[in-house]
Amino acid sequence: MTMRCSSQPDHWSGQSVKLKWLSRVAGRGATFRIGVCGVRLIVSAVALLAANAAAAQVPDLSGVWLRDPPPHTPAGTPEELVGQDFGPPPGLPDEGFKLREPYATRYRQLQDRTGAAEASGEPLVDTSTLCRPEGVPGMMVGILPIEITQTRTKLLVIAEELSQVRRIYIGVKPPPLDEITPSYNGFSWGRWERDTLIVRTIGIREEARYLDLPHSRSMEVTERFRLTPTGLLEVRILVEDPAVLLQPYRLTFRYRREPTYRVQESLCENNKYRLGDDGKVIFDMHDKP
Repeated sequence: MTMRCSSQPDHWSGQSVKLKWLSRVAGRGATFRIGVCGVRLIVSAVALLAANAAAAQVPDLSGVWLRDPPPHTPAGTPEELVGQDFGPPPGLPDEGFKLREPYATRYRQLQDRTGAAEASGEPLVDTSTLCRPEGVPGMMVGILPIEITQTRTKLLVIAEELSQVRRIYIGVKPPPLDEITPSYNGFSWGRWERDTLIVRTIGIREEARYLDLPHSRSMEVTERFRLTPTGLLEVRILVEDPAVLLQPYRLTFRYRREPTYRVQESLCENNKYRLGDDGKVIFDMHDKP
């Protein structure tokens, strides 16, 4: 910080100011003569100390995290993976999603087509078979481990699945929505409220569909990151999109820290799904020579 101070006397000149916290250093009853510039410097120093103290009190979320409980039982072979039921994500409403029309009808029709296609062994093309990123909030499902690196100004989230990278900026103001280039992870910014990091995300591109749910350009995702008393990382998610949803939906994910695990690069080059000449999805269980 650069501060200009006038050499001219001011109304503080000749005043004696007793500062308790300086007195502890200089001795009890010490008296200091300071000008306006000195007062400003002291105020700035106190603010900096307060900011550093606040930063020291927030929990450290850095580390590698695995979903707890795991979203599925790891399969040992491609054959065991086929037909495995991953189950519904935790925290979804029992009554399902509440969508406005015509989105509700379209979503039900898509679910019916998806179920029939999977039953026939010819699944529909989706973001997974096209090797596209999951985006927010799907990235936080954590089928594979995630790694978090935390600094005072940023939270970096790396998902092993597709090597996705997400940046959460702490203590900043977001740009206007129309100035954000839509992306799979959108623009995320956060602030600490005691031991909880509250993160908001906007600007998520419409192709990033969690569980195939449609959404508008104005969808907003709010997350609350905190450590539980047992040491788990808990992320509570609220998805709001009044243009598409009749009511918001919520998700809750918990993760346990894995101090010895190293996140690996995971790309889609060895994906077992491919598109046939007729445009249908084909699942190859074995690597080709």
